[in-house]
Amino acid sequence: MPKIINLLTLAGAAAGFALVPSLAAAQQESPTSPAQPMAQPMQDNRPMQQDGQAMAEPTPDQQAAMDAWPQDRKSAYQLWPRDTQDYYWTLTPQRQELFWRLKDEDKLTLSTMPDPQAESVWTQLETRNPLQPPAQQPQQ
Repeated sequence: MPKIINLLTLAGAAAGFALVPSLAAAQQESPTSPAQPMAQPMQDNRPMQQDGQAMAEPTPDQQAAMDAWPQDRKSAYQLWPRDTQDYYWTLTPQRQELFWRLKDEDKLTLSTMPDPQAESVWTQLETRNPLQPPAQQPQQ
């Protein structure tokens, strides 16, 4: 599994490097405009993460799910960048469970992939790591 994500990371990086010259050319072709003063950034009073990003305000459903997590998951979640936290909540419950099984660097990589590429990785992950449904209680 890590080999696939590493391979996809390299492929994504190569594609990113291929875009750099075209972005630079587009920047050079755009008409120059006088520098405008930067507006004052809005003051964000939300609690901050270690990376300096404001923590996302969870919905009531998300908060209920987080309250049920063991402490190690709560701590790990707080260390994720905001984009990764937001990405986590877009996943189905089955994919959320698989997401917890990934290494942190793989979580970050997967959460920043373009949707078609991420979907391909998810298909591979689900094929290789099928989640077992909860055991059914025998009926008496």
